[in-house]
Amino acid sequence: MADVQASSGGLALGREPLRLAPAWDWNRVLSPKRVLLILLVVAGVVWIYWKPLTLWEAQWRAQSGAWGHGYLIPIIAVLIAHYRLLERPPRRLERCAWGFLLIAGGLAMRVVAHTLRYGYPTYLSFVPVVAGVMLWLLGWDMFRAVWVSAAYLVLMIPWQQKYYENVALPLQRLSAAATEVMLRAVGLAVERHDNVLMLESGPLQVAGACSGLHLLFAFVALGVMMAFICRRPLWERALIMVSSVPIAVFCNFVRVTLMAIASENLYFARRAMLAGESTWATAFFGSPESVESLRQTILDPVTFLHQSFGYVMLGLAFLLLWAELKLLHLLFVSDEESGTEGRLGPARPKGGASRAARAGG
Repeated sequence: MADVQASSGGLALGREPLRLAPAWDWNRVLSPKRVLLILLVVAGVVWIYWKPLTLWEAQWRAQSGAWGHGYLIPIIAVLIAHYRLLERPPRRLERCAWGFLLIAGGLAMRVVAHTLRYGYPTYLSFVPVVAGVMLWLLGWDMFRAVWVSAAYLVLMIPWQQKYYENVALPLQRLSAAATEVMLRAVGLAVERHDNVLMLESGPLQVAGACSGLHLLFAFVALGVMMAFICRRPLWERALIMVSSVPIAVFCNFVRVTLMAIASENLYFARRAMLAGESTWATAFFGSPESVESLRQTILDPVTFLHQSFGYVMLGLAFLLLWAELKLLHLLFVSDEESGTEGRLGPARPKGGASRAARAGG
């Protein structure tokens, strides 16, 4: 049997060395020369897309809040790239001329879309240009790990209003219908006319701010992040990303229902105060006018109190996603967990293995 000798470069099986991929280290890549080149190229991309970037930033800080998560997307993209590189460190780093094809394709897409006056494709061209720059500067081996971060930038590009409304309107009606069912389940009288809920306290319109797109965009962005910073099989990552959509939609139903219940309870409290039948409401709120003011504040989409219902539901969405991750962890074992020999042991089978199957084996 051939002697196995360890060396700094890997393992030696007889006379043939087995080279191991070096652990990922940013210091090994970010030399001063490479940093300078990256900064120059990034400055060029920013200069080319300066006008779209300023328009996006204006929508990120708009009061509607639909795209407020846009500020975090580039930061999260870097975080995803870091975890992906830890998961699959590249064996070599070299520039790849094929990146120029992506850059040229993206720029051509922008010119054609701008000429035909299609605004959104003009914005989307930013993604292949960034991907091309990454491929050109870093090479294929590293690009296989970080392409996810380039694709992730799509989530920071605001939609055009016509596309936004085409998605928001069906979600408004769906939210109104689901809220009607939930309110009836808790014993409240309600009638629905399209996206308007008729309550005892008055009509509650499920407007664009209540469609759930704000919560949906933010949670999908964070769901994709969680999928790619966890070392799980590809199908589990896809499941996590896809499930973030129904989770966000469900949490929006809960949000609208809670606002309707709060509106009804405040209305009943105010009516009891006016009739002199409520002492706790008088002690807590002070006057019927303050109760009505609070109720209107809750229903006003531009107020922080109204938006805070969305923040609370974002926490609920994270809790549901965490429960999903725990369930997957209990039912399946990922590649990183499926062996005890360690990194230098025999190759492990690809994909997750169920815990029941392992127990039976």
